[in-house]
Amino acid sequence: METRAAPYERVIFVCCNEREPGEDACANRGSAALQKELKAIVKDKGLKGRVRVSRAMCFGLCAEGPNICVMPDNVWYRGVGPADLPAIIAKHVAPLEAPPPV
Repeated sequence: METRAAPYERVIFVCCNEREPGEDACANRGSAALQKELKAIVKDKGLKGRVRVSRAMCFGLCAEGPNICVMPDNVWYRGVGPADLPAIIAKHVAPLEAPPPV
């Protein structure tokens, strides 16, 4: 086993766990669309390779979803909807738009 430095400056995990229709689950509340939108925003900002938007499975907080976790910031968002994405981007992605320090 080898260790290495983290390959990304930020990783945004979007819970996309599915359950039976009508059950509490992030995917049942539209989390897949949130993940796709975040991924498109990161790409449009030219931050692919610095920010990773990844689908995650169950965070164990199904009743509070959709849930998003941003690392290494260790910030968790619950009950996320499309209207919340600009605030998440402003806090965690926009600061990276400047070139990385040399």
